[in-house]
Amino acid sequence: MRDIQVFNVNLILINQIRHIMKRILVPVDFSPHTAISCQYALSVAKATGAEIILFHSFFDQLYFSDGGFTTGFESGIMLTDEIILDFYKQKEAKLREIADELQAGMAHPDKSGVKVSCRMESGDPEVQIMNAMGQLKPDLIIMGSGGMGKKGLLSGSVARRIIDHTEIPVIAVPGMEDVPAIKNVVYMTTFNPADNEIILKIDSILAPFHINILCLHLLTDDRETEARQKINLLSENPSLKELKGRITFHILHNQHQQETLRVFMDEHKIDLIAFIPHKRNMLKNLFYQGITKEDLFLTRIPIMAVKPIQ
Repeated sequence: MRDIQVFNVNLILINQIRHIMKRILVPVDFSPHTAISCQYALSVAKATGAEIILFHSFFDQLYFSDGGFTTGFESGIMLTDEIILDFYKQKEAKLREIADELQAGMAHPDKSGVKVSCRMESGDPEVQIMNAMGQLKPDLIIMGSGGMGKKGLLSGSVARRIIDHTEIPVIAVPGMEDVPAIKNVVYMTTFNPADNEIILKIDSILAPFHINILCLHLLTDDRETEARQKINLLSENPSLKELKGRITFHILHNQHQQETLRVFMDEHKIDLIAFIPHKRNMLKNLFYQGITKEDLFLTRIPIMAVKPIQ
């Protein structure tokens, strides 16, 4: 009876996770980094048929010191409005140009394409991106993990904060010359109770790519026996049986943190790193084996943050 109950729960879980990818939100800041994150989104949209929504937010607060206007303060306000309007038009044209390029790259042999739309807002980029998520309800967010530096709209720190404050899966794309194929995905496990749910969710999101999933735990202490027991339990989870032949389980001794991770990624030709982000006590909860979100941003491999269904 218990086995039947577990099986039914797993079926419910799988059905909750499976969904059709409808919208991909792509925040852009027009830095040189924008092109690669848009091309990455293009590859996902081509495979899933999702709409790409390009989003840009700009600051509309312009401050002027005394410029010597003889007509007084009101002339300064009028000039400011004109500059903002011109600035908006320039950004809008750039956004449309990117959309046109992506649209051209999406044309299918039957001349059908995947929709690309644009949206602009004024204000703090991080706040406006969060607002856009609530209004547009995307299924996936793809953004750069490094933009125009401290004053940029999409610096790595912005990407990390977006990951922390949304339940929507986020792929952060580092600066790279070419968009990698999405075939081998490593899932960094700390034996979270939601591991099987997250693994299925990753596989569902990337279903058109028929990915291989490598579940990896990095061990820093001498509790290898306990770790192997836990990873064996995960491998035997009934809900993961449908991934047979495409999922493997690994434990590595993490003596040199980033170097250990880099070697594993190179040997297994990893295209994407997936993990469960945690907002609080990140050093302990995210990867108590020593790998942090910041470490993942330094691997130069796209990372995917996925949270359990609430």
